[in-house]
Amino acid sequence: MTSFNLKSKGVIVDIGSGDGKFAYKLAKKNPEKFVIGVDSSTKPLADVSRRIYRKPQKGGLPNVLFIRSAVEYLPEDLTAVANQVFVNFPWGSLLAGIVNVDERIWENIKRICKKGANIDIVFGYDGLKDKTEVDRLNLPQLSKNYIYNILPKKLFEMGMDTVRIQKLYSSLLKTYPSSWAKKLGFSDGRSCYHMRVKVL
Repeated sequence: MTSFNLKSKGVIVDIGSGDGKFAYKLAKKNPEKFVIGVDSSTKPLADVSRRIYRKPQKGGLPNVLFIRSAVEYLPEDLTAVANQVFVNFPWGSLLAGIVNVDERIWENIKRICKKGANIDIVFGYDGLKDKTEVDRLNLPQLSKNYIYNILPKKLFEMGMDTVRIQKLYSSLLKTYPSSWAKKLGFSDGRSCYHMRVKVL
């Protein structure tokens, strides 16, 4: 897996790519950068994976690559390559690893980053509407104390500094370049946050 070793001005990794549209849009908007989309399931990525190999005039992009991997087993070839990492609307075990600050998850994300890299995470859930998933994953209540104090403190102990936390309201979610964002943007009740973490 060395095809991403290009003369780019930085590497962006999108973890939990889903349908791949976010990574594709990033690559199209930033042709000087190389974008790597990572997801444990390849089925949702099928359409965009075929598109990137077309001719440029038909939507092909030479600066994006999709790989199949769970965050717990990110390839060693990705070690210290990323200038920027995105995790958009994680769910299941990835969400649990993020908000519970599972060392396996966070250390793997940190491993693929260069020093000073930004990790941008957009996450959220509702204790009532998502009760089954909250109980199954033992997710904490997204209180102000947890979001603004406990979570940043745990991350700092692992060598990451939380430089921004912003609550995302419906109007912002509607403009976020993610398929999940658009769905959530038209619903009520879920508190969504954008958190930027810098690798020290």
